[in-house]
Amino acid sequence: MNIQTERLENHNARFTVTLEPSQLEKAKQQSARKLSQKYNIPGFRKGKAPYGVVQRFFGEPAILEDAIEILGNDVYKQALEESGIEPYAPGQLENFEADPEPKFTFMVPMQPTIDLGGYRSIRQPYSEPTVEDDQVDKAMRQLQEDQALYEESTKPVEMGNRVTMELYAKIVGEEGAEDATAEAEHTHEEGEEHDHEHDHEHAEGEEHDHEHTHAEGEAHDHEHGHDHDHGLGGNEFIHEHSAVMVLRDENEEPAPGFRQAILGAAVDEERTFELTYPEDEKEYEEYAGKKAEFKAKITKIENVTLPSMNDDLAARITEKEEKPLTLLELRMRTRENLQESTKQQAKSNFAGEALDAMVDGATIAFPEEMVEDQTENYLERLDQDFKRQGLTLEDYMRITGKQRDELKKDYREVAIKNLKRALVLREIRQVETIDVPESAIDAEIDKMLLQFGDQAASLRGMLDTPQMRENIKNDLMEQGTLDRVVAIAKGEAPALNAPA
Repeated sequence: MNIQTERLENHNARFTVTLEPSQLEKAKQQSARKLSQKYNIPGFRKGKAPYGVVQRFFGEPAILEDAIEILGNDVYKQALEESGIEPYAPGQLENFEADPEPKFTFMVPMQPTIDLGGYRSIRQPYSEPTVEDDQVDKAMRQLQEDQALYEESTKPVEMGNRVTMELYAKIVGEEGAEDATAEAEHTHEEGEEHDHEHDHEHAEGEEHDHEHTHAEGEAHDHEHGHDHDHGLGGNEFIHEHSAVMVLRDENEEPAPGFRQAILGAAVDEERTFELTYPEDEKEYEEYAGKKAEFKAKITKIENVTLPSMNDDLAARITEKEEKPLTLLELRMRTRENLQESTKQQAKSNFAGEALDAMVDGATIAFPEEMVEDQTENYLERLDQDFKRQGLTLEDYMRITGKQRDELKKDYREVAIKNLKRALVLREIRQVETIDVPESAIDAEIDKMLLQFGDQAASLRGMLDTPQMRENIKNDLMEQGTLDRVVAIAKGEAPALNAPA
């Protein structure tokens, strides 16, 4: 047996394996015996028909096909062991030649390789964020709105109302690839910043968007038979069946001018209009300077009666706590929570920028199969997101007129970007020997159980399972690696192999 290994530019390996003719003949004899044992051949008991009879009965191609399979598995394993190559996925038989000598050609996608280069020399400027009084004011107003009295109104929309609507928006003149990129970049993958807090309860000082808060008692439309052609024909970056907004100048809106565009609308009235985002990339990111088409159908209008901002309100908000807070104490805690969440967001953004710089300085190679797997994962998650809105990926493809391959093409660029980030992050974790002790997993489980109060003890068994512990460990290891990325970029990382 002669094995030749060729490493290709696309991070695949090609094995060319040449055998002695006698090895193929032996495999053909085995193939013929298998066929005679499996099938009835007239005049012979199963497994007793001679080779020539089997050949005439089934034909040489059938015997050869099975012989190639018999030989191929063993040949591939030997080639893999001899080459020392670690495959990312099973190899494929690319070609077989029987003459003049049996020759197998296999194509094997290889595991990715990452050279981090001088990643430890990366430095990024960092400034500690501050919380301004207007941010605290806004958070306090949100808490006030949470305690408001809402009464349905029959009058047209006016400022101060809470409005529930079907809301759709898309960028004018774009075909959707950018939307796919934006959606994928918000899908959690290893190497992307995400919030590792498992407690998603709204707390004082945490940002939350009233535009996408569903009113109490309202149901989402999750019927898959619902006609979703009421949107804007696909490519929407907003597709909400029950978007909710409280119309106040200090509250956020989907785009500048949106509130004014729906003023005066009645229940069941539908309005379509265009708004242009200001040229402010820091504020509006990928939408800066672009024109968007909006469609809003009003489904409910409510008058809002806000409670007075006083100690009674603070006591009502914190009534389940051991000691209810005064308004001043609530404001102080709100500022502290905002400071912490702002700090965490700034740290997350800083980690992302530092990681991207490390990716730019690294040498990374991976096979196309990894990109294919990444894009398939995105489409699966996109399908799950659509199902939560009462749609399916098939519905989206029908609305947009796109085939699956076209969607995968839309996601390709961001799949490659996030794949590189994930691979670099994984390599940093290995080089920096980031690990998570069992005590840290226990502490995280305790933290998760805090939100359940008196029921925590009874729920521990649901969270303290091998699978859940493994998931928590992976999350903590990723966060630990991102913390190390931050430390490196600040110039504060410990020396390699030094105690963390």
